[in-house]
Amino acid sequence: MPRNIAPLGNVRVARCLDPEIMAVVERADPPPFAETEYDGRLARVRGLLAERGADAILVFRPSSVDYLSGYHSAETAPQPLLVTGDARYLYVLDLEIGRALASSTVEDILYCDYSTMHRALESVTGHVASVLSAGAVVALENSSTGTPPMVTAMLQDAGLSVVDGEALVERCRLVLSEAEIGYVEKAATVTQLGVDAAVAAARDGGTDAQIGAAITYALIAGANSKSAWGPVVATGERGGIAHSTWRNGPLLADVTFIEFAGTHYRYHAPVMRTLGHGELSPKARRLESLAQTALATVLENAAPGVTVSDVAEAAIREIGPLRDDEVFHHMFGYPIGLAHPPHWMDGAPFYISTSNHEPFETGMTFHMPGSMRSFGRRGVGLSQTFTLVEGGTRVLTHGAAEIIPL
Repeated sequence: MPRNIAPLGNVRVARCLDPEIMAVVERADPPPFAETEYDGRLARVRGLLAERGADAILVFRPSSVDYLSGYHSAETAPQPLLVTGDARYLYVLDLEIGRALASSTVEDILYCDYSTMHRALESVTGHVASVLSAGAVVALENSSTGTPPMVTAMLQDAGLSVVDGEALVERCRLVLSEAEIGYVEKAATVTQLGVDAAVAAARDGGTDAQIGAAITYALIAGANSKSAWGPVVATGERGGIAHSTWRNGPLLADVTFIEFAGTHYRYHAPVMRTLGHGELSPKARRLESLAQTALATVLENAAPGVTVSDVAEAAIREIGPLRDDEVFHHMFGYPIGLAHPPHWMDGAPFYISTSNHEPFETGMTFHMPGSMRSFGRRGVGLSQTFTLVEGGTRVLTHGAAEIIPL
C-alpha cells in the first residue's frame, strides 16, 4: 500500500523514510484483521455520519482509532484519526511514525511535534479544515476523556461546525464481528492461564502480591498483548472494599477476591474469581450464592431483542433485598472487546442496568461483574464474559462460577 507521510506544522522533516527501511517497518507489526474487516467498520461509521448530517469525525479514543485503522502505541498523547466520506488521516507524534507504519492501515499519515501540545492540536485542526470545505460538520466524541476540550474551539475557529458524535464509533463497536468474538475466545484461554496460576501460587502459600505476580506472568507469557488493567488481588477485609488490591501480605479471612483479563490483540476477556482458604464462613457462602444468582439470571434471560432493563430488573428480583452490610453496584454487565488503558471497560456506556431500555443485539459481548461484598469484611466475585447469540447467550470464559477451594 502506498503511504503519504508528511510533516504538519513546525516540525523537523523526518529523514529516515527510506523506502527499503519503510518496507521492513511495515512488516514489523501487521494489523490483526484483514483489510475487509476495517472496510466494513469504516462503511458503518460513514453510514452513521451521513445519517447525522456530518461530513467527518475526528476520533481521539485510542481504542477507537485502533478499531478503525489498526494503529496502536504505548504512547498516551492524543493521536487522532480523521474519517471523511472517502479518506482517513492519522495524526501522530514525529517519534510515532514507525508505529503508524507498522500497525496502521492508513495511507495518509501526518506527523507533528508534540512537545507543545497546544501547537500540535492547532496543526491538526488546521489540517482538518484544509481537507474539508468551509462550514463542514465535524463530529467529536465528547464523552471520551481522551478528547481534549480545546479541540472544539479550535475547529470552530478554523471555520468548521462541531457536533457531538454521541459515541458514534463506540456504538459501532458494541456489536462484535465473528472475527472479534474469536479473539475474545482466544483471550479467554489466556485468562484461564491466569486463574490456574493464581490457584497454584495460593496453594504454594504465596502472598497476595505473589499471586498477583503469578497472574501477571501467565497473562503476558501466553499472549500477544497486555491487559489494560489489573490484576486485582484483594484478601480479607480489603476484599470488602471495592478496587482494593494486593499489599504483599498473607491471605486473610476465608476468601480472596481476584479479577483480571487475558488478551488477544488487545481484545479482553475479564473474569472475577474467588479463592477459598480454610473453612468458609456462612457469610462467604451467602455472598457466593448471591453472585451465582445474579450471574445465572443474566445468562438465562439475556437474548437478542430482549430489553436490557428487563434483564437487570429480573436479576434484582432474584437476588432480593441485600442486608445492611452488603454492597453491590446493581450494574449487571458492561460491554467489552477491544480496549486500551486505563481499563478494559473502554467504549460506549451500554450497561446492563435498569436505566438502559435498548434491546440486546447478536454479537454484543459483556462482562457480568458479579461482585458481592460484606463491607470492610470480605468480598466474593464470580463472573463470566459472554456474547449474545441467537436465542440467548454463550459464555466465552472458562471455569465454574463458584469459590475455588485451596
